[in-house]
Amino acid sequence: MFRAQRAEQKAADTSHALNLLLNGSFTVLHTGLTPDGAMHEFLLGIVRNVPVTSQIGWPVPAGQTENRRIILWKTTFEPRGVYATVYHVPDFRALSNQLDAETAYLETLIKEVIDKIPAEAPYLVEPKSPYLS
Repeated sequence: MFRAQRAEQKAADTSHALNLLLNGSFTVLHTGLTPDGAMHEFLLGIVRNVPVTSQIGWPVPAGQTENRRIILWKTTFEPRGVYATVYHVPDFRALSNQLDAETAYLETLIKEVIDKIPAEAPYLVEPKSPYLS
């Protein structure tokens, strides 16, 4: 069940990222080139008032919303095209631990981006009911 919730959150974050991109609501965090000739752009956006999701699989009281920070990782390979992936900030921070030795240059790049992520609280919970505060 927890895996299904994470997959639903990932799909929702991707949808929200598309809306943020279309509305020009991303902030550029970092841009870098990798040895394979790819241009990587990392953009930060805030998705507002989405239902709270538990990061550890525990139930969350109904009606709570949060402002979720997401990162859009946009990679341009010339002349093949542009690829994008969306990450919830805690998932992005965990990426550097998941890379292998062949992609050490990506690990360095990701660590540079992580250092530039503002130190705001990742979850800004906004109860819809005065009884939940």
